[in-house]
Amino acid sequence: MSVAASAKARLVGASGVLAALLPTGVKVSYSPPRDIPDEAVYGGFTTSGPVALKAMAGGVRVKRSEDLTFHLYVRVRGKGRATTETTDARAVVIADIITVYIAAHTTLDDLAELKLIQVQSIELEGWIDDDGAGTTLTITVAVESYLS
Repeated sequence: MSVAASAKARLVGASGVLAALLPTGVKVSYSPPRDIPDEAVYGGFTTSGPVALKAMAGGVRVKRSEDLTFHLYVRVRGKGRATTETTDARAVVIADIITVYIAAHTTLDDLAELKLIQVQSIELEGWIDDDGAGTTLTITVAVESYLS
């Protein structure tokens, strides 16, 4: 799990790269911020996929490969007369910046033990309430690593 946590930190951590790439006003954080602003990108949970032991020495695991996923959430909130059409469109603009970055940096500039990072899926969900409209776009990021 350490490689997935490192990859998430490289993207949305305290010194993550996405904060400098996204439009002004988009809050970027490693986990959900306490008070979510109108536009935010933050990391979510990490899940484990196949973990394969590659070598053993005296009964102790020496090397393994892991396939993990973690989620990045793009949340856009529009107040007043906003519609889900407008919040969806804004979430997609922000998500496009993230997905293009990941596609162009498949090892996150040589992050230790990371073999490949890529976008696995994207989900878009909007809502309307008495205060306006909003959208949460979920980017599922797949991480392949080889730990030695």
